[in-house]
Amino acid sequence: MKSGAGWLVMVALACAAGCSPMQHVVAPVKRMVLGPKREFDRTPEPAAPDYRDARYWASLPDKRDGADATPIGMRNRQADASVDVFYIHPTTYFTRAGWNQPLDDEDANRGTEFTLRAQASAFNDVGRIYAPQYRQMTLNGYLSASDGDRDKALELAYRDVRAAFEVFLKQWSQGRPFIIAAHSQGSGHGLRLISELMSDVGSDPALRKRLVAAYLIGAPVPRDALTETVPGVPLCASPEQTGCAVFYNAIEAGAFEPGERPKRFERVRAWYPGGFRTVERPPLLCVNPVTWRADQESSPLSAHLGALHAERNRPLPEPQPRRVSARCDDDGLLQTTLPDGEWRQWWFGGDQHVNDYQLFYMDIRANAAQRVAAFGHRAVAAPAAAAAGAPKAKPRKPARPR
Repeated sequence: MKSGAGWLVMVALACAAGCSPMQHVVAPVKRMVLGPKREFDRTPEPAAPDYRDARYWASLPDKRDGADATPIGMRNRQADASVDVFYIHPTTYFTRAGWNQPLDDEDANRGTEFTLRAQASAFNDVGRIYAPQYRQMTLNGYLSASDGDRDKALELAYRDVRAAFEVFLKQWSQGRPFIIAAHSQGSGHGLRLISELMSDVGSDPALRKRLVAAYLIGAPVPRDALTETVPGVPLCASPEQTGCAVFYNAIEAGAFEPGERPKRFERVRAWYPGGFRTVERPPLLCVNPVTWRADQESSPLSAHLGALHAERNRPLPEPQPRRVSARCDDDGLLQTTLPDGEWRQWWFGGDQHVNDYQLFYMDIRANAAQRVAAFGHRAVAAPAAAAAGAPKAKPRKPARPR
């Protein structure tokens, strides 16, 4: 591996988009080396949110927020969108003081706002974006030696995500089709949400009829999750497929020796129905975000629609098309070529977790539109097909005159 210290890589990995540029990674490094200072049970629990109150939502369609951002020459079409997007942000809380974020933490909320611009905004061409703030687990939880404490912190965070989703369904979405989009820690919560609510083992499998697609990006999800965790929700195998899920984890092509992988993929702590489970070196689920196929074919540069290098406090720049080639390898990692320039200025070790969305921003934006169009077509076609296949009613005999 071309990187330096492994712990430094882990610090950067969990930052996701909120840690760009380099100074935002380096500054908190010294206080992130260890897990939280106290055991989970000895740490005060932050106050719970009430998602009926708009203050606990980082993004709403009628609120000015980072999800409204668009690249140069593009429009935010949330006002006219036919579907909803439930976006679950990645880890943006960095401290050893506690396990879960108090929702008034300004630094964490600024990081979340950045992820709205760098990630969630990719969906504002086709969907109304809803993104809850939630008591996310701190980055330092991933550095803890205690699996039990980490599981409890993730459980608390997930409770918030599920509560927010239930309010989203009841108060706003009200029968509309929806996309679930997430990154990193958020994708782990999104996977569990689908499992518990709309998979074949969930409480309401009929809810799956409204699922356009789930973009659960940047979380290491073992391949057996399709049958064990989300049965009935297939891996997306074509650009127009609906009711399916997308997973991938980007790494720089050539950054690792054959058979080597980033350390965070050596021992994966994954959620399955019944609880968290440790899996050693699992093969991972992977969909190529250029071809949108779950195979090992390499995508050509000509097919890449555009990377977008978002930065804090600046408008979204012009996308960079035809700059990236991608391929799912034997381990289920997305081997990705990188554009030159700013993409290489500050990153560590070849793991491109921080750029999972940004490298394929325009590809995601276009694909969401493809799936929404396909979903709309099928939703219209299904009643027509049912009507065509229904037996014709027998003509009534005219009533006898009295």
